[in-house]
Amino acid sequence: MTAHLMTRRVALLVGAALLGAHFLMAAMSQAPLNPVKLRLYDETSRYLDPYFTQNWLLFAPDPLSDDRGVVARAKCANGANSDYYDVTTPHIRAVQQDRFFPSRVSRLVTSSLQMVTDQDPVLDRLRSAEKKKRKPVVPLTSYEKNARDGAVRFLSRYALSQMPHACDGNVKSVQVRMYVNELPEWSERNSPPRRTKVVFQDFRWVDLRELR
Repeated sequence: MTAHLMTRRVALLVGAALLGAHFLMAAMSQAPLNPVKLRLYDETSRYLDPYFTQNWLLFAPDPLSDDRGVVARAKCANGANSDYYDVTTPHIRAVQQDRFFPSRVSRLVTSSLQMVTDQDPVLDRLRSAEKKKRKPVVPLTSYEKNARDGAVRFLSRYALSQMPHACDGNVKSVQVRMYVNELPEWSERNSPPRRTKVVFQDFRWVDLRELR
């Protein structure tokens, strides 16, 4: 057996092993909830995200059920808090006014909000069932915690860039507030307007040193 043929066979074996490992990780992410999946959840998510994420929404998309965005305030060096700044609406309006070449800045906030609120569908159903049965809820995985904390830091950094005059430039820390306006059911979207429910969530204060 020549060295060239040996090298080719080794390359094929390594490629087959890597391909098999990839499909195994993808299958693991879609498998029913089990102890092995919970134990390997962090490793699987780190490998698949963001390029190999398995998601069926492309084939069965759900209508948007809410409208969400963020406002933010700053804590000044003298200890006072600034007013809240709307850091998302201006960019959304800019997108609506320019349909041909819209800015993609608003997507930075949207993707970060998804990272804060999204969780594995199976774990989400399990946690909901446990809440109804008043059982201890499965805690967030380390991957979920790290992703959410990173998203909060990004939102804080982005918000700071959108309020340059806060505290006359002497900002000590930033706090982001997410608002979620729950929309009516799809079948009721064309009905006469009615009051909708708005939910707020305040994230932690992020020190300016974390944003540099």
